Amino acid sequence: MRIALDAMGGDSAPGVNVDGALAALVNSPDLSVDLVGDPDVLDPLLSAAEFDAQRLRVVAASDVVGMDEKPTEALRQKPDSSIAVAWRLMASHEVDAVVSAGNTGAVVAAGLRTKLFLAGVRRPGIAVTLPTMRGRSVLVDVGANPAARPGTCCSTR
Repeated sequence: MRIALDAMGGDSAPGVNVDGALAALVNSPDLSVDLVGDPDVLDPLLSAAEFDAQRLRVVAASDVVGMDEKPTEALRQKPDSSIAVAWRLMASHEVDAVVSAGNTGAVVAAGLRTKLFLAGVRRPGIAVTLPTMRGRSVLVDVGANPAARPGTCCSTR
């Protein structure tokens, strides 16, 4: 599986995103990661790390959508943002998933534009892992849809 990681999104980006990508590669031998962001920022963070260059690459994106920006306006004004580039990789089938800790509205809006959903799913959901007595579980739709209904996220059609 190859994922596009919005390396520039999130409160402690890009450092924690790069560290997380490198750890994921160690723990998941079938995983490959496209770090999407500014190569001038990402390359120095990777310079001291050991990784398989076949499984990790930097994909250039010149802009970042800020957490306080209006999602659709930001995507329109910043077509080369890390969020937009990550979703373009998904739309062109270069990656299997997009992961971002960036501006939630922009991530969802960009995802809606691709229209690449699983059968029966009409909108992207937001997933989070939670600790359980047996390890971890995934909870989906923790904020992407403020008025979510069962038919919105999944249908039998």
